[in-house]
Amino acid sequence: MSYSALAHAMISYVECHLDNFSLSEMSKCFGFSEIYLRELFLKSVHTPIMQYYRKRRTIVSAFELLHSGKTIMDIALDNGFSNHESYTRAFRRILGMSPSQFRLSRPLMGGSQLDTGVFGLEQLTEKKKRSDVFMVEQRDNSTILYGIREIKFGAYDSNTMFPICVKAVSEYLGDDISYAFIMAATGAAFRLIWNQNEWDLSNIDLYHTLRDSNEIYGYGAKALGRDFSFLGRDADTAKEDFTEYIKSNLAKGCPVIALGIIGPPEPCIIAGYDEAQDAVMGWNFFQHDPEFASAVNTMANGYFSCTAWWENTDTQAVMCIGPLADSPRSHREIIKMAADIMEPRYEGPYAKGLTAYDAWKDMLLDEKWFERSGSFDSLFPMLLVQNDAMTCIGDGRKWGAEYFRELAGTYEKTEASLCSDIAEAFRKVSDIANEMNSLIGYWDDTENMIKNLSSRSVREKLGGLIDRARLEDTLAYKQIKTLLKHI
Repeated sequence: MSYSALAHAMISYVECHLDNFSLSEMSKCFGFSEIYLRELFLKSVHTPIMQYYRKRRTIVSAFELLHSGKTIMDIALDNGFSNHESYTRAFRRILGMSPSQFRLSRPLMGGSQLDTGVFGLEQLTEKKKRSDVFMVEQRDNSTILYGIREIKFGAYDSNTMFPICVKAVSEYLGDDISYAFIMAATGAAFRLIWNQNEWDLSNIDLYHTLRDSNEIYGYGAKALGRDFSFLGRDADTAKEDFTEYIKSNLAKGCPVIALGIIGPPEPCIIAGYDEAQDAVMGWNFFQHDPEFASAVNTMANGYFSCTAWWENTDTQAVMCIGPLADSPRSHREIIKMAADIMEPRYEGPYAKGLTAYDAWKDMLLDEKWFERSGSFDSLFPMLLVQNDAMTCIGDGRKWGAEYFRELAGTYEKTEASLCSDIAEAFRKVSDIANEMNSLIGYWDDTENMIKNLSSRSVREKLGGLIDRARLEDTLAYKQIKTLLKHI
């Protein structure tokens, strides 16, 4: 094996094991003695291996300073430093300033090419961040991007999957944007949809948000001023089309967001592709779910590795948020989109915006659905749909409120007051969703949740809460329309 190939393999190993690196384990993996491994690493990478590891671990900790709320001491301990002083010395030596100065000044950080086919977190320059050309020499068609933040329920204090993916990708690309902005920019903060014909688990799907189904996926990218591309799966789409799309974007250092891969057609992040095994790697909300993950392996850094990704018929699309390409969308454009999403309307079987509240309540109180759905198996999908709707307004309006609170600080008196009023209305809707959750119960006792949903008295109380939420959302919608006239 050439020194170039060894460098690729060894750098990739270290990046994959930053949280649990052991020189002895690495030597076993490569089949070399520790002494020989040290010599090979120095010859191949031109840096002593432990020095390289400590530098990489410190750089990853710098990313946490920017994108987590952890204390500096907690970050130091999590990254192998015994005390604040040793962490500060190492940090200053590698990044030129103290951790507190770094957090305050917020330099650009994101994914950068470390070696052919291997990307990891680095401090970026403005020029590199704004470049739309990535100089990559591909030795083969395998690439992996290390350092992308894990996506899971509860990440960023949210349970809305697509914005969580967009936020993790945007961080990796070097953006320093609040999660509230991402929720608003993707439209997720303002949506509510209800199929009037059935208890439809796809109510929650983002592509129902606007009239053009797939248009909504690009809104977050365009709000960031970034390029966006999308490839859907239809009868004429071949696996090779998806494979080439994934490989070409990863080779540029851009993570791919996919629908499906593991489990249902929900968003996930593809961070790598291994041509030898035809495997994709990354983060997926269902990668540890026994129902879906029986054929999934877990890498040392937590990424899934999956070879049966195309055989999963729920793998429906791949998309990529790419380099900076244009001016970011203005707040006015985002607010206009919010008004469009909340507009009361019917599209096919779907009640959207404010009318979704009425359709939701009507179905919840229509006894025919419950007379013929007495078993656990028939009621459980209805419970999931109810939960999805509560999440839409609970998580969505919570972050919609935060977005308008942030916005209030950027406007003059009249506009700022309107923003504050909108935020307050959205906060009340989110609180009402929490009241709904209390009536239904929690997932540690599913049988009790089913019992509560089947109870007419509970559903009537839920109907009253839906009415209250509609009133507050209507107020917010009217104020948004007023705000648009002033900005």
